[in-house]
Amino acid sequence: MKRNKLKRYILIYLASAVFLTVFIGPFLWLVSSSFQMENQLFKVPPVWFPNPVSTESYREIFMGAIYDESYVSVYGKSSSYQARIYLRSFLNSLIIALSVSFFSVLFGAYAAYPIARMDFKGKYFLLFSILVVRLVPALALAIPIVLFAKKMGMNDRLITLIFINMSFVLPYVIWLLQAYFKTIPSELEDAGRIDGCSRFQVLNKIILPLSLPGLVTTGILAFLLSWGEFLFALLITETEKSFTSTVVAAMFATMVGDINYVTIIAAGVLAVIPPVLFALFFQKYIMSGLLSGAVKN
Repeated sequence: MKRNKLKRYILIYLASAVFLTVFIGPFLWLVSSSFQMENQLFKVPPVWFPNPVSTESYREIFMGAIYDESYVSVYGKSSSYQARIYLRSFLNSLIIALSVSFFSVLFGAYAAYPIARMDFKGKYFLLFSILVVRLVPALALAIPIVLFAKKMGMNDRLITLIFINMSFVLPYVIWLLQAYFKTIPSELEDAGRIDGCSRFQVLNKIILPLSLPGLVTTGILAFLLSWGEFLFALLITETEKSFTSTVVAAMFATMVGDINYVTIIAAGVLAVIPPVLFALFFQKYIMSGLLSGAVKN
């Protein structure tokens, strides 16, 4: 028995090591590469630990965005245009993703509750139609959406990207929340109705507070879906005031002259930070939301 248990533990630890290597290894290499010199990046065999540690790529992004002359005085050259506008594009992406996450959960909750609790004609057809709308490829809708935005004078605006992203994220939110609302016992709603609460009050005072883990989990999913959006950000934005981080990251690879790959990697590391922080900060709610409904009374 002890030998079998030891083998089981060894297999578990080996599987965990493989999992960490496959999924976390590339990210650790990305972070390590962002602190290397350009010549170290192309060495064979690869350099896993930077020696010496270089922060030039991060200085180019931060010093170039804040005060480019200080970067010139230190390195004797001007920072690239992409590096100077990256922080602003990072803030634009953050504004878009947070707005989409908040409003998608807000509107999605009020749309999902009637579907989850009320019986009406065409309920399942409506639910299926919501999902079908999301299954339409974004590329198929790109041209009409872009032409409509330009016709309405809404191109090159963050609010346009917020609305576009919401139109694609909202169906997911409605589907997830209506499934989560079904896991909440209906007896709690009945008790609220007996006490004189309306449907609207039951949702605000009983259902939404109890659904906090599901709301947070859905909000983070909406954030991740909108944070990495590239197609419409590329088609809608025209000036640096509305560029997103994904667009500027792509511009690094199209700059005139030598491509600074270390700076591109540093921009990628910065882009990963918000989702990671969200996952770490709301870890308790994410686990609770994912495991809800796993055990039925």
